[in-house]
Amino acid sequence: MSTEMSEEATGCFVVVVAYHGERWIASCLDTLAESVRHSDRLCLVDNSGNGESIPDEYPACPYLILNTPRPLGFAEANNYALRHGGIDEEAICFLNQDTISVPGWVEACLDCLRADSSIGAIAPLLRNYDDNGWDPNFLACSKASQELSGSLGDGEFLRDFYELPNVTAAALIVRTEVLQEVGPFDPVYGSYYEDYDLCLRIRRAGYRVGVCGNASVRHFSGSSTTTPAAERKRMRQVLRNRAIYNFREMGSRRLSAIASYFGATVPRNLLRGLLRTPSSQPVGVQVSAIADLVRDLPRFASERADSLAWRSYLDELGWPSNDRVAHSGSLERPDSKVDC
Repeated sequence: MSTEMSEEATGCFVVVVAYHGERWIASCLDTLAESVRHSDRLCLVDNSGNGESIPDEYPACPYLILNTPRPLGFAEANNYALRHGGIDEEAICFLNQDTISVPGWVEACLDCLRADSSIGAIAPLLRNYDDNGWDPNFLACSKASQELSGSLGDGEFLRDFYELPNVTAAALIVRTEVLQEVGPFDPVYGSYYEDYDLCLRIRRAGYRVGVCGNASVRHFSGSSTTTPAAERKRMRQVLRNRAIYNFREMGSRRLSAIASYFGATVPRNLLRGLLRTPSSQPVGVQVSAIADLVRDLPRFASERADSLAWRSYLDELGWPSNDRVAHSGSLERPDSKVDC
């Protein structure tokens, strides 16, 4: 895999993963056409179940279709595009299929990256799909900035950039050289929290993450969740992945985080599930998520094991500069040695 950029690299490599996307793909691509330029390039990943919704041509910019060998999770499907897409652009854009682009949002985000080399990743403002409110996950991220969350509520003028610890990958643009340095999405998550994990690695590498106040995209949350069984599966994965992210976020204190999770958080949440309190999850879903965590605990309880597994994946992927990539489980800088 080669993702080395030339000094003249421009534009954006836009990745859209299509999975049972008949309802979404046409609107996603039609509106994206008003935001991309010919210097950009679209990679559409056909990740199963899309019928006739994948167009053969895309006049707005150079266009590549990739077919996955089997249905992949969100993280791995995007990584498939990175591995096989031949990235030559200055930035990479991850865009969900269930989005409607507002004209100019890609260039507005690129302008922020070009104006400030300390910004490693940037996302647009996220409205809901019907444009009558804010995307709930975006609102959750925005609460980390009192200035941004206050401006959203008051309808005040928004400035170019607001720094946040995490942003959602529903629409996310990452500087190519930064992604080379910190690595792609970690497929251990499958779907959910893989974007927060990427943001964590970007911040620990010394770059900033945030939102562009001059860019906007509309997003429909949970497009792949259409049945009660699918919702239970989604929440099982969310619970598991949230715990993994929290363990890694603690860095060298992850063992104490794990002890606190199983000693306090798990009993409290199970009790809430038994009592069916608001926002609690069914006990069966929680037990399944806990079982998933226990199975994977040998890796996540050890920074060394976690780091070795991550580096093994990067080797398999053929990721450049693997010797410099530090996993989010470690607080070490990318140029630090990992004691194995």
